[in-house]
Amino acid sequence: MTKYTLFIDETGDAGIDKVRKGVDGKGASPILVIAGCLIPDNRAVELKSVLQEIRSATSKANLHCTEMGHFAVAKYARMVSEKAGILCFAFVSTKSTMGSYKDQISGKGQDQKYYNKCVSYFLERVGHFMRLNSISGEDLKIVFEERRAHDYAKLKNYLRTIKRNPHDKRLGFYLGPILPDCIESKAKPDEELLCYPDLVAFSVAAAINASAANLGVPEQRYLRELKNRFFKEAETGVIGEFGLKLFKRYELDLDRSTSDFFEKWHSSEVEPNLHDGGKY
Repeated sequence: MTKYTLFIDETGDAGIDKVRKGVDGKGASPILVIAGCLIPDNRAVELKSVLQEIRSATSKANLHCTEMGHFAVAKYARMVSEKAGILCFAFVSTKSTMGSYKDQISGKGQDQKYYNKCVSYFLERVGHFMRLNSISGEDLKIVFEERRAHDYAKLKNYLRTIKRNPHDKRLGFYLGPILPDCIESKAKPDEELLCYPDLVAFSVAAAINASAANLGVPEQRYLRELKNRFFKEAETGVIGEFGLKLFKRYELDLDRSTSDFFEKWHSSEVEPNLHDGGKY
């Protein structure tokens, strides 16, 4: 039986107080992107070699997207798409859509609670793929890029709680294959393959987030390069709600170009089915 590792990284931060508004505002990032790459363990050596090829092609010893220029990241994304053949997942939370949930978690530990909830939504998408492909939880290890001061024991306990007593059928069903005890965290210098989810998270964030760094114009080039690597519905090729989840996407305040870009990833007629034949 094939063994897999899901490598996870994020772009943005989990701060929910004093969130930046507008391109030139100050404060926490307005979005949090959690992204992951599912890698068969028997391809680990090969995929490390691909990273070395990319370093040579981009003249970058450190493949950390925030430290790379536009064309280097574009080259990086294209080479990953063409040579790595990894499977990508991503979840996007825009903090302006939190609604009453922000009040529910207000106080000590609110940032970690928010992050953990976003992780649960992200892992649903991975669990869906696992169910479709008969991958058991015992055959999956989950490695997070280590976040300073984050309590991963609380993350595991949170996932155990919602798996045991889900608020809705979606949580119980799609998180079913995810085993919290298989979660660990590593610093990026200690796990080379964390470069892959770093690229995916950066690409998704760049495509949706208007910031001072991109002069208020989201950049979709990197995500276009990676699009064919996302988990998709088998018959239609639809990615939205499968490999890419934009939480409350109908409430997002996106510019016309960005909205059109992401709507092409979705179809109102194609959404994940629950085990009882319903949709969420």
